[in-house]
Amino acid sequence: MSCASPTATFSLGLAGGPLLVALVLGRLGRTGSLSWHMPLAANLTLRSFGLTLFLAAVGLGAGAPFVQTVSTAGALFLALGAATVLAGFLVVMLLGQYALRMSTDDLFGVVSGTAGNPAILAYANQSVKSDRLDIAFATVYPSTTILKIVCAQVAMSLLAGR
Repeated sequence: MSCASPTATFSLGLAGGPLLVALVLGRLGRTGSLSWHMPLAANLTLRSFGLTLFLAAVGLGAGAPFVQTVSTAGALFLALGAATVLAGFLVVMLLGQYALRMSTDDLFGVVSGTAGNPAILAYANQSVKSDRLDIAFATVYPSTTILKIVCAQVAMSLLAGR
């Protein structure tokens, strides 16, 4: 899905496009004789397998460059990144806890979905035995992923305009 104008280009990319199609197909539920639902056992197996592959790929791909960047001049950027992420988590957790009065299950799922980090969800699932975590994650994750893609493209177009 692309939208081009004389000054800017917008694309959902490899992550946003399939995510948007999956949301539409999941909402439809059935198209003719095709069912777009997955059995629970297959869902849980694929979720665990996918999380394992994701974490392995991230670790293998980012390990050496991460150490090299942090050891040269990246300590400041690492600290700023950590502060930014922690501030975002703090805002989401405080709003969820005090303004929206969410349960702990829902709050952990929303925080992990907002971060877009399945490792947080896996840890929360080990700590709190509830399906509500996965439901909250699945509710928030698609919209925040699309929002991040759009915000990054807006920021890039604003910076390119300088």
